Amino acid sequence: MPTSEEFARYALGPQSPQERIWWDRYSHQNLEKWRQVCDPLADACTALIKRGRPSDMLEEVERRARSEGGPFQAFLDHCNTVPGWVDFGDLEKGRRIFLRYGPLQGLVLLCSSLVEGYSYNKPAQVLVATGRLQKDVTKRIYETGQLLHNMVGEGGIEPGSIGHRTLMEVRMVHSAVRQFLWHSGKWDAAKYDQPINQEDMAGTVLEFDFMVARGIERLGVSLTDEEKRYMHYYWRYGGYVLGVDEALLSATIEEQYILAMQLMSHLYSPTPDSEKLAKALLRDMANKPPFLLSEDMLLAFAEFLLGPVVTKDLHIETTLASRLKVQAIRQFIRTASFGRALAPDFIQRFVEEGNHKLRRKNIADGLGGDPAQFAFRSLA
Repeated sequence: MPTSEEFARYALGPQSPQERIWWDRYSHQNLEKWRQVCDPLADACTALIKRGRPSDMLEEVERRARSEGGPFQAFLDHCNTVPGWVDFGDLEKGRRIFLRYGPLQGLVLLCSSLVEGYSYNKPAQVLVATGRLQKDVTKRIYETGQLLHNMVGEGGIEPGSIGHRTLMEVRMVHSAVRQFLWHSGKWDAAKYDQPINQEDMAGTVLEFDFMVARGIERLGVSLTDEEKRYMHYYWRYGGYVLGVDEALLSATIEEQYILAMQLMSHLYSPTPDSEKLAKALLRDMANKPPFLLSEDMLLAFAEFLLGPVVTKDLHIETTLASRLKVQAIRQFIRTASFGRALAPDFIQRFVEEGNHKLRRKNIADGLGGDPAQFAFRSLA
């Protein structure tokens, strides 16, 4: 477990009959079973196509669905079928919240969520086996930024939107990586279970939702329960499109908290590889847009956001000067957040649109400015 508070809370166990139901649903025994399940619909497609750019793979699926149907049409049907619990009005509220906190979301993902994710040994072995983050760290991070940017563009993640299509392209990537590892001889399934399995994917959703909300609050923003519910709701549907089984998509933030504790306690096992991945990420993103922060400042934000447990396990060290700067920035964020909460809606929308335009520019610059070289076909 990553924080002392979460260690203590986990030790208490379920505190109500409802929590007992969730606790058992997401028990380590049940999560272990999900480690043997991947994404049958996507995997049936990628077994029949060549690995390539995400947009190319998805376009081939669409072409072959028209001509052949079969597994290709089944995959598209799943992606485009909207579960009964989805309300597009509520999704729009979630979209605006992620727009509102876009810059903080990026900082938390870089210095906290992704770093913490590397401390989950089994999922992190996919990155070790493929060499994806060691070889080209910055490109992969900007591609993740493109996903998040597209998800909050016009239309959000509704079917037919750029955001929805990008999620489908990411799902193709995950499946193609599985195919590669299955056929490469580099993957030890007996030791690490199936690559990018259902538990791993559920953990990824938590990185973009639960851990982001937690990090934003640590930076000084007092998120309301309503904001956290809409953030969770947005990624609940996003996770569905990514291929996460609905049994692992919690229905409420209270249920999500139990899932997070069970999943993190099940997977948390940092290794020297975890440290290497984390430090490579922060080193290679130093002095890069959008934050333009030194490596020591990124380490200081990581230290602050992760807390003492993960910081110690990953041997993250920084200077007193950078720690003081982080505290000063946190105080500024706290003050600015209070003022923005009182601003009228048209001001909120102005800030949200500004955040979106700035992130678009940073991603385009970070990926070289040539859309033909981007992993995903579109930039919202």
